[in-house]
Amino acid sequence: MKNSILQAEAGARPRWMIVDDNPDILTLVRDIVAHFNDVDVECFNSPQAALAAFESEPESFEFVITDLEMPEMNGLELSRRLRAFAPSLKILLSTGSEIISDEEAAEKGFCGLLRKPFPFAALQRALEPATLKYSEKFPGLNDGLRLVRAS
Repeated sequence: MKNSILQAEAGARPRWMIVDDNPDILTLVRDIVAHFNDVDVECFNSPQAALAAFESEPESFEFVITDLEMPEMNGLELSRRLRAFAPSLKILLSTGSEIISDEEAAEKGFCGLLRKPFPFAALQRALEPATLKYSEKFPGLNDGLRLVRAS
């Protein structure tokens, strides 16, 4: 099992997960993310496969982008299960529907909501929380942590 502290010391790149049942969207988002960020990206077209990969190495993933509506498990349930292993995990919710608002996504613990179809600039802005890191406890926030810019 990889140790995230050893990865950081060794200069390893951050590892992100993208989950979407649409292979075209999965490829597009992966390519954009890889172009704008120096990260290793793992893509999953099944929330079950993503959950299995995460369960085997929860400390190795720093950021997740998940679709909302997928067969057998939606993005809300996937997020709940991922956070059972890593409560402070940053997760961006992506959807082509209007069934959830930005405010509802934030209340459910997502660091952002990306509406499909999206322009490149919207994806770039939505990825901004991934460049943040958690700092000391800060009262008043849902997770008790304060986000600060990574150096």
